[in-house]
Amino acid sequence: MNAVSAEKFDWKKVLQTPVSQLMRGQVTGPQEPLELVDTSAFSDRLVESLWAVTDPLPGRLRVKSVRRLVQSCSSLLREGCAEAQLIEQLSEPASIATLIRATRSTDWIFNAPLPARLWPVVERIVVNPRVKWWSARRMLRRVCQNLRWQLDAGHAPDEIILQCGEAVALSGLAYETNTVGELLDYPLPENLMSVVLDVVQRSRLWPGEKRDVALELCAHFADGLEKGESEAALLESFGSPQTAAKLIRRARLRNRPLAWRARRRTWQGLLVMLLLLLIPWAVVTVRLMVAQPTIKSDPIENLDKQSRAIPRDERAWPLYLQGLADFSKRGADEFDKLRKANAFEGPASESWPEAKAFLNKHVGVVEHFLQAASLPELGFINRPRADDYDGFDEFWKLNRPYELNPPGANRFQIMLPQSQELGYKIMPVLTGAVYLAAEEGEAERCLELLLARINAADHYRQTGPWVICQNSANDLAGRAAELAKQIVERYPNLFNERQLKILQEQLSKMPIPALNLEPSEEYLKHILQYMYTDDGNGNGRFTVAGFHVLKRLVESSMKNREILLSTIPSLVWQDSREPDRSEWIPFQIKSGILALQIADRKEMRRELLYLNHLFWEAITKGTPETEAAYQEEYQRLMDSPALRIKYLPALMVMSPFQTSSYWTSNRKPLAQKMVALTLIAAELYRRKEGQLPETLEDLVPGYFAEVPVDPGTGMPLRYQIRDGQPVVEAESLSAKETK
Repeated sequence: MNAVSAEKFDWKKVLQTPVSQLMRGQVTGPQEPLELVDTSAFSDRLVESLWAVTDPLPGRLRVKSVRRLVQSCSSLLREGCAEAQLIEQLSEPASIATLIRATRSTDWIFNAPLPARLWPVVERIVVNPRVKWWSARRMLRRVCQNLRWQLDAGHAPDEIILQCGEAVALSGLAYETNTVGELLDYPLPENLMSVVLDVVQRSRLWPGEKRDVALELCAHFADGLEKGESEAALLESFGSPQTAAKLIRRARLRNRPLAWRARRRTWQGLLVMLLLLLIPWAVVTVRLMVAQPTIKSDPIENLDKQSRAIPRDERAWPLYLQGLADFSKRGADEFDKLRKANAFEGPASESWPEAKAFLNKHVGVVEHFLQAASLPELGFINRPRADDYDGFDEFWKLNRPYELNPPGANRFQIMLPQSQELGYKIMPVLTGAVYLAAEEGEAERCLELLLARINAADHYRQTGPWVICQNSANDLAGRAAELAKQIVERYPNLFNERQLKILQEQLSKMPIPALNLEPSEEYLKHILQYMYTDDGNGNGRFTVAGFHVLKRLVESSMKNREILLSTIPSLVWQDSREPDRSEWIPFQIKSGILALQIADRKEMRRELLYLNHLFWEAITKGTPETEAAYQEEYQRLMDSPALRIKYLPALMVMSPFQTSSYWTSNRKPLAQKMVALTLIAAELYRRKEGQLPETLEDLVPGYFAEVPVDPGTGMPLRYQIRDGQPVVEAESLSAKETK
């Protein structure tokens, strides 16, 4: 060893030094617990006995035991106890150490009046690896007391040791029956005592009953041995311990009090009922959780296929995109402010000067929209590829913000961003441009813009086959006719005869068809596939995804919220203004049972399509009978709690508050179109005849095959001349305006 290593400080020795020594400034390293206490009054033999007992003990238990034993020995010596007697009590160190580990106590060593020779017996009875220390401590006191009674009864220590034998089975019986002394009256061999222990443990009786059973079996085997029977014969005649335990338990249970047996049967019945409830619940819940909706059709993909079939030079959307891109770069905030102020509605708006300035500043946007609206097809692609725009990457990049229906998006809603842009931006800009051209006297440009505005309504119709698209397109077409009427009224000399005839021809060709039932049926089937599985035969069961669809339907209608609150309130988000509706059964627990109450796919589809048929009868025919039929069927389902939850998806999808009160027919747009055509016809008549027609009959047959009528009422339009100008009115439009 070199000098450096010799001088190196030993930190390990410091860490192993007791704190008391460190506080005195001494580094001693690890010390024996006996060295830390005062044993000067003890002889070497007593110290050796204490060391023999405590040395096998672990760590802190060893230190604690040393202190307690030294204190006990010191107290006993001061009281006059002979040191030889203390050494005698510690003469079985191995058994004493084992008992200390099992009970974590040392008081019994000197307090228990037992000869040291019995400590191994006590150890075999008390120490059990399956027993906790507090139970072992109680058993130690009981065993010491019983052995003391045996000694007082005249039994010699050697006799007790012989009676206990190995005491392995006796230990188990002592813990099972809470008794020792009575068992010691039957000195049975270990194999017979093991059978008794096995039967007692298998019987699963009360401790008192186990004691009686153990004593009866011990007496039975003891009688057999006294009669001279061998152990093997006794075991063979006894039979299977398992069978014996079952028979003994059954007999003991029959002898228990009537109240206990009644209580036991009650709990058994409740347990059986619980199992009968839990098993079906588990089955239906797991069945619901593993079920996944089967998505077979994708309407977005079908629409994109139709758009890709359109020749690229006939698609209007790329040109619309260019104009919308200019919007995003310049004037978007200004446009929003003007749009909210209705500034693009022409000179009638107070903000019309600001709108004119905006249009003059953004001529490029108007030109893009004008060119786009002159093309026959919209050609919007929801999921575009780079080759959809003929290699023009800028178009593909411009369309990216409108990709709101990505493939694989597991949702039933179909987003229509192109409809939003057409209705919110493109239509107002074209309308304002029409008024601006008319005000500036640019007849040809005004006509071109009017025709573009008419064609843009048809582009809106091409955004999708759904009813909302049909209805909004009809409304936009009616507004285009109303715009043409206002231009002709305000600027009667703007268009020449040729231009008026072109406008009349295009307006007459402008489609305003009746709402089509078939796309709505397809959309209902589309929603169902996001709620149900599909077994291949048109049927299926409700899924967890169906509950998510119901939650999303609440977002679109307050009526749907009310329906869901009255049926499954836990699915509706909690409003702070509503009273607390916390439920003691969480939705996840009862979801399987709820799904079981909802109709299967085939039945739900039948009822959904039936409601849809009644609804369309009501809004297309508009008779009291058809409206009553729809309302009665809907109310029949709502009034019954069982039918309400059974057909809950149908009731939410076909809610009257988002159907007949929201969707309108095509009668108003047709009336607007007829009024505009009649006004143009009157102007053409004036230019040909030199005067306005006196009545509408004058326009027949030159301009109409019959007197034009109001499509809303079936009555002829109202016509009169005011201040030298023709005035054409429809009763249905006047009623709606004054309503």
